[in-house]
Amino acid sequence: MRGMSTQFNGFILFKGDRAYFKRDVLGSTEIGRLRINKEFIMDFIKSMNSSSKIKVTKSGLRVFDEGLYKRLLVYAVTLACIRRKNSLRVLKITEVISKLDEYSLHFWYTEAISRFKERGVRALWCVSRSLRVLYGISR
Repeated sequence: MRGMSTQFNGFILFKGDRAYFKRDVLGSTEIGRLRINKEFIMDFIKSMNSSSKIKVTKSGLRVFDEGLYKRLLVYAVTLACIRRKNSLRVLKITEVISKLDEYSLHFWYTEAISRFKERGVRALWCVSRSLRVLYGISR
């Protein structure tokens, strides 16, 4: 155990219009096949003033902060499961997710991962909808 780096090293891989979240570069995918544009992720990172906590690579993003990684995953799940991505809705989602406390963030993060493991991408629509309704983004 000694000498091992304790720094978090999450990775978001982009293939076409799909994103795959991994807790580390070589690890298995926690959530994959999310239909989300890299620009949305980058805009969220900028809005959180967290550019210093990531490194852009050819194939994706390395994320060095676990809290940011969880936020990005919840953000991506919420956004990927919306049909009409108008700017006001994206803004509201950004605001809500950036202000989630640690316990709420952990809940939505684990909820998304467990649903994805159980039933795949389609199960994430329920998670996204629940979050949006609970925080008043959608009716």
